[in-house]
Amino acid sequence: MKSMRRRPEKGVALLMALIILLVVAVLGAAALRTSSVSSRIALGTQLDAMVFEAAESAIAEAMFFISEANNSDASFDEIKGLFDGETLVWCLHSDRARTTSACNNNATMDSRGALQGEARARTVAFSPASGNQVSMSGGPGAIIGDFQIAIQGNGDMPGYGLADRHVQYILRRGMIPVQEIQ
Repeated sequence: MKSMRRRPEKGVALLMALIILLVVAVLGAAALRTSSVSSRIALGTQLDAMVFEAAESAIAEAMFFISEANNSDASFDEIKGLFDGETLVWCLHSDRARTTSACNNNATMDSRGALQGEARARTVAFSPASGNQVSMSGGPGAIIGDFQIAIQGNGDMPGYGLADRHVQYILRRGMIPVQEIQ
């Protein structure tokens, strides 16, 4: 039997393994970077949606409150200023309460304490409904009219420097004593 002669190894296998390892490392780093960018984009989208919803919630709450104000004298007293040209402000709180003032730094509407929701409402137009003057016994009378009310919803996330503003208009028919609209 002939003895096999061994050829000296030149290290080709080691070099190929190192090249493959380098390629895999570069691909892994690129995938990690792409994943990190995608994660930041997703977080930004989520935070933007949260601020948008805070503004919309503030508008919805103000619309509900204004539309339900006829059901109690106390509620009507809160919105009466709308008919005198005042701007009314409501701040939403995490305990589902609202205050009739602007939100301060501690007033948040979510359990994490990150979001603020505020609504501002103002009558922008008034037109008497024709033929609808009502006389009240013992009083000056009243006019039934249509009010166009602008409601601005403000959603803020101060910790991230995000804010969203939305404006919606509602029409409300109401009866206002003549002495109050003159």
